[in-house]
Amino acid sequence: MRRPAAWTHAQVHQRVHAAMSAAMRADDRSIERELGDARLDPYTREFVRDARRLVLGCTAALTCVLSAHRAGDDPYGDPVCRGCGTPECRTLHGVVDVLTAYAVRPVPIDRAEAWRRADARLGARPVSVEEFRDGFIVRPTEIVADDLSPVLIVDRHNGALSRWPAMPSQLLVREYARYREERGGS
Repeated sequence: MRRPAAWTHAQVHQRVHAAMSAAMRADDRSIERELGDARLDPYTREFVRDARRLVLGCTAALTCVLSAHRAGDDPYGDPVCRGCGTPECRTLHGVVDVLTAYAVRPVPIDRAEAWRRADARLGARPVSVEEFRDGFIVRPTEIVADDLSPVLIVDRHNGALSRWPAMPSQLLVREYARYREERGGS
């Protein structure tokens, strides 16, 4: 049995995001420096030199496919792909099959990446980062009085950020586990 469009879209999105993140983390200067020492044929050298740009281009193109083939509901409230109107999108299934065949999987987020993502969202505010099984709790060291959801949780499995009210860590961990379960573990 094939998975519904919403599940497949989430899987493709996670894998494309993982590939894009890996390429964005790569350092062109380090690649170029290593290529200077490597004994590679000209074709391999050119491919490695261009690999970051190629991966970023391909993942950007796949992001366009994902924006067209995304999960939605038909007029009766049943889940369908908005791009093709079917409950089981052949385009998304094809993309997820290819990504699976080439072992493109979401890369777990580490503490440093959680901090980078939270810093990008919160700006230059000092934060503390606390690790738990499914992710990282990020708290600003100074909470703005009118911010009702000052805490961020960075998901370890897919890097998604979600905002939460200030509450004890153990309660956040339990609530986040419930939240992940309701969303199908994604």
